[in-house]
Amino acid sequence: MRSLDEFSAALGSVIAGAAQQAVTNTQARAVVQAAATGGEDAVRTMTENMSTADLQRLKAQLER
Repeated sequence: MRSLDEFSAALGSVIAGAAQQAVTNTQARAVVQAAATGGEDAVRTMTENMSTADLQRLKAQLER
């Protein structure tokens, strides 16, 4: 039973990571679109309520 619990925990971690990456990808697309259409003010408005962790992931995504 312990192996199943470990597998379940690992699977949950992978799923959570994939879900977070999907959110980051969506945020990156939205920020790029805001920059293209509305400039700096649109980007500032979009990112002002993001957490530091979200902004760090977004920065890493945009640097790739």
